[in-house]
Amino acid sequence: MIWQPQPGLTLLTFPGIPRELYLMWSETAIPFLCAQGWGNTRIYSRSMRFWGIPESTLAEKVAPFLHQTSPTVAPYAGGGEARLRLSVKAASETEANEILEPVQQEIQALCGLNYYGLDGDSLASVVGKLLQERSETVSVAESCTGGGLGQKITNISGSSQYFWGGVIAYNNQVKLQLLKVDPEILETQGAVSALVAEQMAVGIKTLLRTDWGLSVTGIAGPGGGTDTKPVGLVYVGIAGPQSLVSHREYRISVSQGRDWIRDVSASNALDLLRRYLLDASA
Repeated sequence: MIWQPQPGLTLLTFPGIPRELYLMWSETAIPFLCAQGWGNTRIYSRSMRFWGIPESTLAEKVAPFLHQTSPTVAPYAGGGEARLRLSVKAASETEANEILEPVQQEIQALCGLNYYGLDGDSLASVVGKLLQERSETVSVAESCTGGGLGQKITNISGSSQYFWGGVIAYNNQVKLQLLKVDPEILETQGAVSALVAEQMAVGIKTLLRTDWGLSVTGIAGPGGGTDTKPVGLVYVGIAGPQSLVSHREYRISVSQGRDWIRDVSASNALDLLRRYLLDASA
């Protein structure tokens, strides 16, 4: 309904059912507003997504952009990642892109590999595209994430083209028997250690015969931590082509609990693979 209860006041009312609202908005409201002289310009936005850099650090890096008015640049954070929303008023999408693109490119150059994608991209979707471009495959070995890493990968449609599968190695016997982790290293270093993470990655890569192997081992809590290995300590192992074997250590905040540690750990593993894939493509 479009009605005017008094001069100078127009009300547009819509049903609450989303599919009906969207259809009526596009077929009724937009033509009406344009006919009244509204909508000659629209707000166009794109969201740049970053991993591995805190929102505060990102804001410092791009500080000069935060004070400009066209386009506007606003920092956000959530789910462990930082984002920048670029917005501009323009008469068309083409005009908006001409304004937004140079700013996006400048910010990308400033932030390097911490930038990973736009809008609906995810770490899993970006990694999937990179693997497909290289015609390579990946498998995973998970301890503290309990299958969360594999879930993120398989959330992407078509991931069976590059994701062979994984092993949830919660018990040390699985690490020993399936992934062939050295029992002496497991005994002396502990399951949550850099060397065990590396051997898990090599083990799953070998077992499933993929180009890349990823592993996660850590202490998600709430118990199990010690002074030397506190809750939130996580190691991600990676094994790749040409005998590449490496790892990265993470200290994840415990303030948001066990599920948060597990989810961020899985994302950290994807991000590590992304960085290696980009480096190998350079």
